[in-house]
Amino acid sequence: MQVLLVDDDRFVIAALQKGIAWDSLGITEVFTASNINSAKEIMENNKIDLLLSDIDMPHGSGLDLLNYLREQGNQVPTIFLTNYADFSYAQKAIELKSFHYFLKPIDYVELTRIIRKAIKEAETLKETQDLLDSSAGKGEPLPEIITDSAENENNIKALLKYVDDHFREDISREQLSVMFFFDPDYITRIFKKETGMSYKNYVIEKRLSLAKELLTESDYPIHDIAQYVGYDNYSYFTRLFKKSFGVTPIEFRGK
Repeated sequence: MQVLLVDDDRFVIAALQKGIAWDSLGITEVFTASNINSAKEIMENNKIDLLLSDIDMPHGSGLDLLNYLREQGNQVPTIFLTNYADFSYAQKAIELKSFHYFLKPIDYVELTRIIRKAIKEAETLKETQDLLDSSAGKGEPLPEIITDSAENENNIKALLKYVDDHFREDISREQLSVMFFFDPDYITRIFKKETGMSYKNYVIEKRLSLAKELLTESDYPIHDIAQYVGYDNYSYFTRLFKKSFGVTPIEFRGK
């Protein structure tokens, strides 16, 4: 299988070439391009099975490139890499049936997981096309194709794990919807079903549990602990803590 990397930043290209174990993923050739015109030329002359592209580039965006490919009937699985959690970008990416929308800086372990899934998608597309070509050549009726192209359960697990790893950061439901292609209201339903509480309350509980642990096991100043778990407003942190545990952080540490 062959992959094309498109980014106007040569350092990002070099990092992707070295940071992903392409051989172990079954990728035999890694092509690179710094703009969409070069990318189009490469794709016209080679069978590209997987596309990884930046969105913001001079002389045409990654979205423009994918729109061109879809108009040509090319269904290549496409992973977008971008610095911006822009909801309008994500909406367009979904409309063009991109495979994933990945925010920089690049987490190579997570990106490798996504690439592995995209490769399976590429294999399914190839098998489907082979079936269609075979049936057409024999004059047989086209077979019914059943695809799974969402993997909803895996995306839910990835969403929950991401929040568990990043709960100290200020991440809105809208940002999560951009990253995991879930509607913000659906994210609320996911957390209600999986954790028994809303996304907001789940984050609060994770933060306060960590704060309680740090108050017990460390002598860090309480103000610093509040900031560490995600609260710049010390008064707000104190109110939340007392509401959850019945005492202020100072009183809790005093006990």
